[in-house]
Amino acid sequence: MILSLLTRLLPWASHEASTTTHNSNVTAIPNHSAAKFSAFKFVEEVDTWPYFQQDPSAYKKHMRDFYYFMVDGYSRPFGYMHREFIQGLSWSSEWKIDPDDRLLTLMSSDVEGRTKAMNETLRANYNEKRVVRKWFNENFALVAPNGDHVLDMDGGGVDLFGIVTCGVHMTGFVRTKSGLKYWVPRRSYTKTTFPGRLDNFVAGNLGSMEKPIDGMIREVFEETGIPKDYTRAHIKACGTLTYQMSVTNDGRPGCQHHSQYVYEMELSEDVVPRRHDGEVENFELMSLEDVQAALMRDEFTPNRTLTYVAHFIRHGIVTAENEARIVEICARLHRKHDLFIE
Repeated sequence: MILSLLTRLLPWASHEASTTTHNSNVTAIPNHSAAKFSAFKFVEEVDTWPYFQQDPSAYKKHMRDFYYFMVDGYSRPFGYMHREFIQGLSWSSEWKIDPDDRLLTLMSSDVEGRTKAMNETLRANYNEKRVVRKWFNENFALVAPNGDHVLDMDGGGVDLFGIVTCGVHMTGFVRTKSGLKYWVPRRSYTKTTFPGRLDNFVAGNLGSMEKPIDGMIREVFEETGIPKDYTRAHIKACGTLTYQMSVTNDGRPGCQHHSQYVYEMELSEDVVPRRHDGEVENFELMSLEDVQAALMRDEFTPNRTLTYVAHFIRHGIVTAENEARIVEICARLHRKHDLFIE
């Protein structure tokens, strides 16, 4: 299962010729024959962390390679860190490492102190080229189950510490005379992760303690240039998706707990997204059949596939009649982030 996901994490190596429409930032992709669409395929490829309830012995064996990321004063872990990262990082005196119980504990006692200790550790290791491969200069909030704001962490440490992260994801579509069509961006070829892959219409991370709706509207404007007032008038909240991956974004063994706040927006035919902040190579206007074929050819950023699967279920495109394992799919699209010490 992990090998399948690692194969999909390889950088996008080629893209097909396309026919320009509307403007140089927008393309329409021709239809291609493809294997029968399978929503279950994407759940299997993305939601790869083992389930304790299904096989406790296999789960415990998997966890032998992970330390529990603890914060002093809290009884439950906030994340899972692979032992290779523990060994590869340089730790300051604010950290306590217990190899017998596989505990990594941050000892600072308040939000400011924890944030300072965390980001100083990450920055020092990034500067020394030790494990931390990217500096985001963007903080993510670590929040306890009771709602406590525990600390802020630069995005460069999110995958390493295996914490729960939240993002906002939107599917953008148009109803045309020829049927439902989707605006699909191709990621810039200069991006460090998944360059040139297809993506959700808009997707981004939530800033520390940012409200999801505000983050989504901000991201739509930054990535497409669509005015915020238009988005506020047409955006539709569609709940959340949650899943757990067993590799980092750059393909190393690790843990990713993801929560997506999911939105949709039906655009009128005269609203055309444009390349706005450099994150996108171009936008592509694709039919439902083209989107599903591209999904089956693994042309999308891996975890974005689940956003499309959820959309297809909401709109009756994927149903119990054409997807035999729809009950399992729906359950695994809403995985509980239940961090515990086994």
